[in-house]
Amino acid sequence: MSRFSDNWLLDKVMFDYIQGGSCACCGFPHLFAPGGLEGLINAMSDLETDSKHHEINAAKVSPWPDDMRDQIWGDRLLLRFKMKREMKDYRAFLEEVVKKDSDNDNDALSTTNNDNDTITHMNIQDAIPILKNFCTTQLSPHDLHQLFHLQRTDLTEILKSKYKITSAYAIVFCAVVEQLSNFHHTGYGVDAPPTCCCDGNTTVFDEEGLFETVLHYNSRGQGFHLNIAQNILIEDSEEEWKVNEETLDIFLKRMVSLAGPTLLARAAKVVTDDDDDNKNHSGDDDDDDGTEIDNRQRSDNSSSNNSSSSNKPSFRSDRRVARLMIARYWADRLIEKYRSMQEEVENQSST
Repeated sequence: MSRFSDNWLLDKVMFDYIQGGSCACCGFPHLFAPGGLEGLINAMSDLETDSKHHEINAAKVSPWPDDMRDQIWGDRLLLRFKMKREMKDYRAFLEEVVKKDSDNDNDALSTTNNDNDTITHMNIQDAIPILKNFCTTQLSPHDLHQLFHLQRTDLTEILKSKYKITSAYAIVFCAVVEQLSNFHHTGYGVDAPPTCCCDGNTTVFDEEGLFETVLHYNSRGQGFHLNIAQNILIEDSEEEWKVNEETLDIFLKRMVSLAGPTLLARAAKVVTDDDDDNKNHSGDDDDDDGTEIDNRQRSDNSSSNNSSSSNKPSFRSDRRVARLMIARYWADRLIEKYRSMQEEVENQSST
């Protein structure tokens, strides 16, 4: 068993559960399970149909006790529900940014009249260059560097204090965060589903996948961090920081994606030539049963993710949620910094 693999995580959670939890945030209040275990798993909108079938089959032979297993899946669903309710807050902020900027640029808003009602359409993607300008002109590169740090223990504290989840899933989450901090040891590929794989060799990822590739962990002080700015001077006595604009662009795009439309994207459906022939010649409507092919998961199952055999659960979705929580934490810090500086400007202009 390779260290920090999904099999390692499975055994660690079982051990920590028996010991009563490996951290202070782990307790075990029971949570309801509507529709049973299969109902909980099927309610996970970010899992592809094949992944749901895999998890249901894996749960049947899981070494975890039934009550523990049901608590974990129940809180997986509860956490997603709570996080989905927060998506509107990120949209509201991005619209606020665009609206403020629109005072100097009326093209940022598109307004039409329909039956005496005014409908305003705002493109939140317009917030990206605005926030980039704020980060590069209103914040020093060193301040920007300091903004994008997060200690490993802070993630479990967010789960406990912000989302009030202290059941058996807290043990899973603690182990997932440890796995995430040692992800380079697992040999796994990118957890986020690819948006396309056009020529069979080139894989294109969306904002989530790109963010995953620039997220780093350092146990010596920084914890989880982005190399969003670096000191370009070799001398220890002097510092000259420079912003890594490519990494900044990736984060800002990920920040905009926090507003939705989905919490975590599902893998793109792959349409084969046979599917096209059936559509063109059968005359029947395409009745999508939700079955999708996850290119990344398929490649993992056949290569680097061999440690997760067919009868073992995957913790890929938990890692995606943990990275989402990291992105939100940094987005919240940037939002706080932006609003604070905007308030200072407004106060100065009013005096």
